[in-house]
Amino acid sequence: MQNLPTIAISSERFRPHFVIDEQMRIQVWPEAIARTLDIPEIQARGRPCWQLLAGHANCQACLDGDHEHASPTSHCARLRAPSGGCGWLVWSPPALIAEGPVGSAQLEWVMLRGALAEGLAQGSLEDTLEAIRRACAADDCEMFLLGPGEQEVALRGCVGQDRAAFLERTRMPLGIGYPGWITATGKPLSTTCFQGDRRFQRAAVKQRGIRTFVGVPLIESDRVIGYLGLAWKGAVPLDWILHLLEAARPIAVAAARLTCGAPQLSPAAVTIRCLGAFAIVAETGTLGVAGFPRRKALDLLRHLLLARGAAVSRDTLIEYLWPEVDPDTGANRLHVALHALRGVLRQTLPDAGARLIQHRHGHYRLDIDILGAVDAFQFADALDEARRCAHRGDSAEALRCLEQTLPLYRGELFADADDIAFEAPRQRFRDRYREALRLLVDLYLRQGRVDAALAALAEARERSAFDSDWHDALLRKIVEQRRLPSMHAIRSGP
Repeated sequence: MQNLPTIAISSERFRPHFVIDEQMRIQVWPEAIARTLDIPEIQARGRPCWQLLAGHANCQACLDGDHEHASPTSHCARLRAPSGGCGWLVWSPPALIAEGPVGSAQLEWVMLRGALAEGLAQGSLEDTLEAIRRACAADDCEMFLLGPGEQEVALRGCVGQDRAAFLERTRMPLGIGYPGWITATGKPLSTTCFQGDRRFQRAAVKQRGIRTFVGVPLIESDRVIGYLGLAWKGAVPLDWILHLLEAARPIAVAAARLTCGAPQLSPAAVTIRCLGAFAIVAETGTLGVAGFPRRKALDLLRHLLLARGAAVSRDTLIEYLWPEVDPDTGANRLHVALHALRGVLRQTLPDAGARLIQHRHGHYRLDIDILGAVDAFQFADALDEARRCAHRGDSAEALRCLEQTLPLYRGELFADADDIAFEAPRQRFRDRYREALRLLVDLYLRQGRVDAALAALAEARERSAFDSDWHDALLRKIVEQRRLPSMHAIRSGP
């Protein structure tokens, strides 16, 4: 796509900044922050920043290091000063955003890009996204990039308090949802009424109370390669955010290329079975649970699979696999499990096993673009497509998707895994299977295909994929709509 428009800047709003040393003492106190807080530079230099900002920011969160539970808009944003500088660049909370003279917004833009670029070579993609999130005072930040074939976008990184909700869906066709639409059109999207925005496809994110959302295209050599999205649970000035993201976009693209590289196609036909008993089905044969000499190596693979191409930090993996151990012990155990896992993958997938798991700056990523088909992802994506078809009234296509998709659900997610850490994602897939079956029954009934609806329920019963209340509710719907003899007669079958 050529000659993409830049994001319009509608004002000179900017966020005052200052510089502190390692002890949080003021080193540089520009005129803008002095005017905003009515504190002259001579009174500010050398004093702890929390003494000056206490009435305007949640300084206690900084002092305690408890940014995780504090609202990002309530405290300052701190990034390491670029080379040649000293200490930390600090931006005041968004509540102190002010109108400034010509050049004020541009200065903030240049300083942000410099600070982000400073950490680019030393950090991971997640580190860069985290820096962008903090600089924009956002609750969450995510990145999607075009996949092989350029028919869909895939999640490459996500940070923030609501990361688990954003991982509800990690791939989207072009034109669908914020990631797909922005990548397809090359235009930004923003809203301050997020809860009512039907363009956003992930219900779990809306349940987290997001109020403001901004997404911008990522551009490389005049071509859109993906999207960068940020979310807030409060209100922020959209013009200010769009201006800051002009500075952040090139850094995000560079971080993505350093971490992910160019997408590659799978060299061989491989299928990963996550629904039911775990197995890797390759041309060389099928590898089941028994093929993994270390159970934790298999659990590690499962966790990386669930991230669906997004990087997972070392600390997160240790917490999943060994929550009871100290960090040093956990790091040693992770190294052993990773070595064992790579050995298994090299034997099973000789053409791709050596590069499947990527490690950069304390983050691990499974390259699912070269891995092959994963039944859990196929199931989730096909269900999403069926829902879209049903929403636009294409019942025939929705039925086709569901009839091809439901057989993929051979059992619960990682049915042979005992670790409690898998229970939450297992429940999500259990709920999605019920959603698919409910939609299938509804579509059958619309077409008067009562026998097909009953057959679908019977199959679900054989798989024990429901509880009795849920099953009875669907039966009651069939009885009410088609006046079948009785529920008792239906339930008393084989």
